Amino acid sequence: MNGGYVTVDCKGLNLLGGSTPQVKSGLYKALKDALASGKEILACNCIYGNGHPCSPISLLVQQESSTQIVGTASILQVWVTNEDSVTIVSLLDNVSNAKVSTKSSK
Repeated sequence: MNGGYVTVDCKGLNLLGGSTPQVKSGLYKALKDALASGKEILACNCIYGNGHPCSPISLLVQQESSTQIVGTASILQVWVTNEDSVTIVSLLDNVSNAKVSTKSSK
């Protein structure tokens, strides 16, 4: 990493949009280019819920497949397809739905 960061304009992406796909034109290419830069990625111009703007968010981004990029920000995963369809997944839902064993292994 050569220092610095890359900002990606998320064009009003609603971080609480849930499983309802949102289309954000050009987002896949912007994330792919940012990932190739090797720099920290900050998502900007996101909203939180009903139009509440939020500060830029640091993303951990990976190329999941040839047609999908996944970004993780705090408790959210942002799935972006090469057709710019975006789905938000809460990592907390996965934790709360997991079964936790309380039995001793003894």
